[in-house]
Amino acid sequence: MCGRYSFFIPIEGAEQQLQVRAIPNPDWFPHYNAAPSQGMPVITNEFPDVIQYFRWGLVPKWAKDVSIGYKMINTRTESIEEKPAFKNIFKYKRCIVLADGYYEWKSMEPEGTLSKAKSKLVKQPYRFHLPGDDIIMMAGLWDTWGNEGLQTFSIITCPANEDTLPYHDRMPVILSHEQVKHWLNNKTPLPELLSMLKPAPNGLLRIYPISTYLNKPGNEGPEVIEKIMVP
Repeated sequence: MCGRYSFFIPIEGAEQQLQVRAIPNPDWFPHYNAAPSQGMPVITNEFPDVIQYFRWGLVPKWAKDVSIGYKMINTRTESIEEKPAFKNIFKYKRCIVLADGYYEWKSMEPEGTLSKAKSKLVKQPYRFHLPGDDIIMMAGLWDTWGNEGLQTFSIITCPANEDTLPYHDRMPVILSHEQVKHWLNNKTPLPELLSMLKPAPNGLLRIYPISTYLNKPGNEGPEVIEKIMVP
């Protein structure tokens, strides 16, 4: 599950680093605490040299209404291989979701608890990021829905690697720069695309605890990612 992430790198910096251009968006602002239904930057296989802003929460073209998007912020790798509807989207509508970190919550015993049987578990948030807060390129699916052309996306998740398993049993599929070239190439064979849907190498991500200030979706700013000490 990846239910919250961040992208606060200046768009100009992302353009330069990824050698792409961004469509101007006067409503865009850096997100330290991106939540489902918000518009976030993606690069699609349709326009692989352009940063666009799609709504987080996939609404496939066959959906009856947009509410399904809240249930489809993530797409499991297993669903892509097992469900025909997802395999079709996977074949024709792939994207990378730009991030500089994502978050998970780990259940912990409250400090000073004497009886585990009577204690209520505390959910401690953690931040996962690359050294130097480099851009994380998460594999995703996208689609366009309805007459108004609503463009949405979902983050593809896979089983966690050894580093992230203590915090959650799943993690986003993270692609390398070389993999991104093939991921966004419409000529890449399906078996090669499927082979990319695997956990990131151990040692890739840095992990540290942050404040529960993250918990409220409306909370934004650098304080979201400040490291704290936990017992």
